[in-house]
Amino acid sequence: MHSSLTKADSAIIRGNLDVAYQAQQLLASVTNEAYSRMQADGFTSTIGQHMRHALDMYWALHQGEGSGVMDADERRRGHRVETDKSLAQAEWQAIASWLHTLSNQQLKQSIHVSTQVTLYASNTVKTPSTIMRELIAVASHATHHFAMMRTAAHDLGEVLDKEIGIAAATASYQREQHQCAR
Repeated sequence: MHSSLTKADSAIIRGNLDVAYQAQQLLASVTNEAYSRMQADGFTSTIGQHMRHALDMYWALHQGEGSGVMDADERRRGHRVETDKSLAQAEWQAIASWLHTLSNQQLKQSIHVSTQVTLYASNTVKTPSTIMRELIAVASHATHHFAMMRTAAHDLGEVLDKEIGIAAATASYQREQHQCAR
C-alpha cells in the first residue's frame, strides 16, 4: 500500500483485502461440486454464481476507475468463473493486487455509478460517488453474498469458517461483547 494513505484510506483498503482473503478462504473450503451445484431448496444461484457476482462488482469499479463510470449492472452471467474455482481465486488475487496499488488521490477520485433502479421498468440512473465510497459498498455487498454462499455451502454439507460472511460492524460488535464478558 502507498505510504501517502491516510488512516481511513488504509482501513478501507485493508477491509477490502479482508474481503478478498475471505473469498480465497471460501474458495479453498468448498468442493468443486458444491461450488457449481444448484440447490433445489430455495437458492436460485450457485455458490459460483454468487462469487462471480461479487467479483463483477469489483471489476466494474476497477473499470470505472479508468473510465469515470462504474456500470453496476455489467454482469458476466454464465462466465467460466461461476464453475472454475481456480479462475475465481486468480481473479481475487488480481483484485487484491489492484487494491495494493491505490493511492490517496485515486481513492478520492470522482466516479459516477450507473445502475438500474426500478424492477418493473428500465430506469437507469447515474449518481456521483468516489472510488473510496464504492470500495466500501462493494466490500459490504461481497460480504452479504459470502453469507448466502456460506448458507448454501452448509446446505450442501460443506463446513466453512464461521467468520465468512460476517459484516465488519457485526465483527466489531462481537469483539466488544467478548471483551465485556471477560
